[in-house]
Amino acid sequence: MLSPPPSVRKIAGPTREVAAALRVCMFVINTVAADARVIREASTLSAAGHEVFVVAMREGRQPERDAVEGFTVLRVRRDPVRRNIESTAPAPGTLARAVEPLRLAWALADYTVRGFARAVAMKAGVYHAHDLVTLPVAWAAARVRRARLVYDAHELFTELGRLGPVTRTLLRVVERTLIGRADRVVTVNESIAAELSRRYGVATPAVVMNFPRTNGRSFSREGSPLRAKVGLPPGIPVVLYQGMFMPHRGLENLVRAARSFTRAHLVMMGWGALLEPLRELARKEGLEDRVHFTGGVPLAELLSYTAGADVGAIPYRNVGLNNYYTSPNKLFEYCAAGVPVVASRFPELRKVVEGLGIGATFDPEQPGEIAAAVNGLLDDAAALARARANVARAGPRFTWENESAKLLEVYRAVGAR
Repeated sequence: MLSPPPSVRKIAGPTREVAAALRVCMFVINTVAADARVIREASTLSAAGHEVFVVAMREGRQPERDAVEGFTVLRVRRDPVRRNIESTAPAPGTLARAVEPLRLAWALADYTVRGFARAVAMKAGVYHAHDLVTLPVAWAAARVRRARLVYDAHELFTELGRLGPVTRTLLRVVERTLIGRADRVVTVNESIAAELSRRYGVATPAVVMNFPRTNGRSFSREGSPLRAKVGLPPGIPVVLYQGMFMPHRGLENLVRAARSFTRAHLVMMGWGALLEPLRELARKEGLEDRVHFTGGVPLAELLSYTAGADVGAIPYRNVGLNNYYTSPNKLFEYCAAGVPVVASRFPELRKVVEGLGIGATFDPEQPGEIAAAVNGLLDDAAALARARANVARAGPRFTWENESAKLLEVYRAVGAR
């Protein structure tokens, strides 16, 4: 049973800029385990003296109630999404794919009902929605409890490429109806903040970017376990893609581009629904010896693996504004690990990659351009040295230790209202 909400109190020490301790209830429709943004935000608020609960889903043998980095995860139902983090789940059959939309809709409705009951019983002072699909339940709980509402837009959700026209229209109505009722809106970059403000006539959301936690550590190519993980000897340049293997991320064209790499090998480190199709593509293209697939690694160890790459790749396709305005976790993970970047020629990616001189951009629809960007760095010692020097200077800026102050300021303002 949940304890009564903590009384408002001043916080001493390094987090004294947060005026009062609050009970915070977050909502997210995944298991939390691989959601770096949720973990960073929840642990930061917990360290600042807030009592944080995350209403989530579960998979496998995950417990219904779990303690993670100072906050509590309450998993209210099984996750319907085949996330396949360990690359062991069987691929869905034809029937399973056909009924997938109905299954997901039912799961979201069930999560909303169960999550609302837990959240209202919690008597939180702030209800925090991670992404648009949890905004209705967070708003409803906040209204019942006369509490504050924070809407954390991880992306421009209504512009996701996988949405059908009916779903897209319904989500736009939900966002238009509820975004103005949030006490604070938070998002991940300036382009999405400006679009949300323009589209809905709300104040420009606070920008809290997806910078990784480094805990003051430094990372090196020589000390990285990446090469040992995939069995590559020193001297072979490594192009790394890390993260989920999902549609619209341009992964097929990245694999095709590997055919034209002059010396480099491609390492695909992650998991997801496209794992087997990408492996089959590599076999079809005759690239089994040039493209290496390996599972994801724990978040706490990720940057040490990332540092072993010579180049990090972000080949997202322009299938909508969400991808066009993307600034994914991996962009800043590459930077924090000291790895030059090749990326799609989109606004937020260009701002970092070209603006800071840490790599090159390309048209993601052209495998030849992807390969040219990679070869242009790896075959030009001077260009690669410049990119490495620039990313070494820029990397320390892109850390959660710096960015977390923006989240604490949001909560200071919410708590003061």
